[in-house]
Amino acid sequence: MQTHLHSIIAPDDTIRGTFIGDILHKAGRLTEPDQKRIVALQGKEQILFGDAAVALGILSEEDVRWALASQYSYPGVTGVDSSLSAELLVVHAPFSQQVETFRSIRSGLLLSGVGALVKTLAILSPAEEEGRTFFAANLAVVFAQLGSRTILVDLNFRKPRVHEVFHLKNNSGASSLIIKRALMEQAIQPSTIEGLDILTSGPKPPNPLELLSWQETKNLIATLRETYDVVILDTPAFSKTADALHIASLCDGNLLVARKGKTRQADFGQLKKQLEATGAKILGAVVNEVTIKK
Repeated sequence: MQTHLHSIIAPDDTIRGTFIGDILHKAGRLTEPDQKRIVALQGKEQILFGDAAVALGILSEEDVRWALASQYSYPGVTGVDSSLSAELLVVHAPFSQQVETFRSIRSGLLLSGVGALVKTLAILSPAEEEGRTFFAANLAVVFAQLGSRTILVDLNFRKPRVHEVFHLKNNSGASSLIIKRALMEQAIQPSTIEGLDILTSGPKPPNPLELLSWQETKNLIATLRETYDVVILDTPAFSKTADALHIASLCDGNLLVARKGKTRQADFGQLKKQLEATGAKILGAVVNEVTIKK
């Protein structure tokens, strides 16, 4: 899948052309005298309004991000929840080039039928540490920001990470639903991002592949498909177990992730070959080059 960068979300008509200083003043976060001080420093130093406001200590970086989100009509980006992992670039750096790539990928997936005929999407990669969770989480956020009712599901019962990214409890989740130890309303958790729900992995089962092979797993995915516009599933590494291959067979579409400098071409080719042999639909492949600084 080629990811041509372009604008996806048009500014709201009521905000278009409005300066962020006016937005903050209208919201009661900025007084007129302070606004004039910021403009004076902005002109003197030839810097951005937001940078001038932060330099003067009048506004925080979060205030500026909120105003930019309002100015450019990015739904759901109304400040940064500090409990969310730095891996959520869509939240922490909504106007970065990397995030524009996620929006471009979202656009390509919409053209492929995601959100319509294709509602369940598994994120797959050959090995560990290739960015499956990172990619699945950010993709889920950009779909939610578009207004699609979205759920991110962690079916990596071996090394689950979704609950860590969103800072959620994991004492109940997908495994609990499959073995009927919880109800949907108990297992599914709302995120702090509007329109995005999370189904964490739940307690680690002793037999992940067997659990995924149960009819209850198929029923769970089918129920989520009926309830949500977009269902994104995080999966285990393909090379370690047959879990990912089975999950892929239950989904409408699959997106393959490789990591530059790490993923071996032979392993990636083997993953693609086995998916094709099972009849699983491959929507595209993405090379992940992002390194998260901890």
